[in-house]
Amino acid sequence: MVSPSAIPSIEGWEQWMPHPDAVQTLPYIVTAILVVIGVMTFGSSKSNSNIPMLNPVKSFSLTYTDAKKIFTSSSRKLLEQGKALYSGKAYRMITDLGEVTILPSSVADEIRNEPKMDFTKATYIDLHGKIPGFQGLALDIIDSAALVHVARKQLTKSLAKVTETLSEEATIAFSTNLGDSTEWKKIHAKPAVLDIISRISSRVFLGDELCRNEEWLRITKSYTVTVFTAAAKLRLFPAVIQAVVHWFVPECQQLRALHARAREIITPVIEKRKQIKKEAVAKGESIPKFNDAIEWFEEEAKKPNYDPANFQLCLSVVAIHTSSDLMQQVILDLAENPQFIEPIREEIVKVLRAEGWKKTALYNMKLLDSAIKESQRRKPIGLTSMRRFVTDDITLSNGVSLKYGDRVVVDSTNMWDSKKYENPLAYNPYRFLEMRSKPETENMALLVATSAGHLGFGHGEHSCPGRFFAANEIKIALCHMLIKYEWKLAPGSSTEPNVNGLDLSANLEAELLVRRRQNMEIDIDSI
Repeated sequence: MVSPSAIPSIEGWEQWMPHPDAVQTLPYIVTAILVVIGVMTFGSSKSNSNIPMLNPVKSFSLTYTDAKKIFTSSSRKLLEQGKALYSGKAYRMITDLGEVTILPSSVADEIRNEPKMDFTKATYIDLHGKIPGFQGLALDIIDSAALVHVARKQLTKSLAKVTETLSEEATIAFSTNLGDSTEWKKIHAKPAVLDIISRISSRVFLGDELCRNEEWLRITKSYTVTVFTAAAKLRLFPAVIQAVVHWFVPECQQLRALHARAREIITPVIEKRKQIKKEAVAKGESIPKFNDAIEWFEEEAKKPNYDPANFQLCLSVVAIHTSSDLMQQVILDLAENPQFIEPIREEIVKVLRAEGWKKTALYNMKLLDSAIKESQRRKPIGLTSMRRFVTDDITLSNGVSLKYGDRVVVDSTNMWDSKKYENPLAYNPYRFLEMRSKPETENMALLVATSAGHLGFGHGEHSCPGRFFAANEIKIALCHMLIKYEWKLAPGSSTEPNVNGLDLSANLEAELLVRRRQNMEIDIDSI
């Protein structure tokens, strides 16, 4: 982690950095600003009064701060209350994002491609896109479009070509993090899985030159963890003072330092490639192509002076955060339900023996696919999905009227509804495999499929564009894990997810006992 005291110089920011002595006066400045703007903020509120409010602010409260703090620690309980009280209808709630309209999953199909609801703008606002340091997560509209194009076109198109490459990197990643000893050893699950996914992802994102750069790997992991912590802390302050407060929040200071260092590392690589291409042109030779995300962003970016560090950090955050969280959850679910490990392992061995890493191999690991989707159903990345910013007044078919500026999300907890899934709280890795055998549910049963009944990857136009890569990456990693290792929960370790506002994370403190298997059915490293 980069020390807040070691913030690199970033051109144009020094003049805006506060003097250290100013930190002591911050509480007084904030209090004064709140008193002045509090009434203005609520007096000019555009809240949608035709939709009931679940947790209104207390009388005479000038800000949402107290309500946000209560929500952050009690979000799951509040969502359950809202679902019970309003039974499939929309309602408003003060969340850590501010005032949000919670829509039932029954409207997911209706709004999934609605042009008056903007995902990019919602993300840019909620994740502080205008504030220095956050650009690596909250890209603006133009940069976000380039990221989507890279994920949907370039990354997805390259899947068949990079399968063996990802497996090669997985060999190194697992040896580094879990070792080769046949004796049981205790590991902290979260950082181990985070590092494994970071290393595998970076092979495709950055190519051979940077993928094993230890400093870059540390930065991407630290940035991934810090950006969400910083965003959550900053959201506790009223939006109108966040542009000032962020200078004093330690996590925001760390974020700026990490972002600056990422740019310092990646810029020489970009410049070197430009020089290689320039020299090739001068010699009349064909211009060399680099098959990685650095090159793809060069092709897709529309801005003349785009920042490659932003793109790489955003790609790393999205891939590392979601993929490592899902992979960890699968590992924890199997540790709690070890009777399912051998059937999944047998399927993997059977497919790899028959096909190796051919294009169809991962598709034919159908039980593994189902097991991953089941873990995602039981523990999605958030309690809600389909975050949107309303860009024009709209009335939905159920009569709900939304106004410009409203922020909406769709309740994801229908994935735990007994009307939707039989015995929904139980872990059943065969659940989606069985659905896959029925023509009417076959398509929606795939891990990469989205639907109103399974919002793990979102739904519609703004569903996760990188989910096809993520699915392949997680499957390859789990193939290595299942064939090479045995694991079980360490005594006293919990698998209960961590809830922080609308975010739902695999247990941060979970520990595993892991050892290398002595008699592996197949040498996966030699395929």
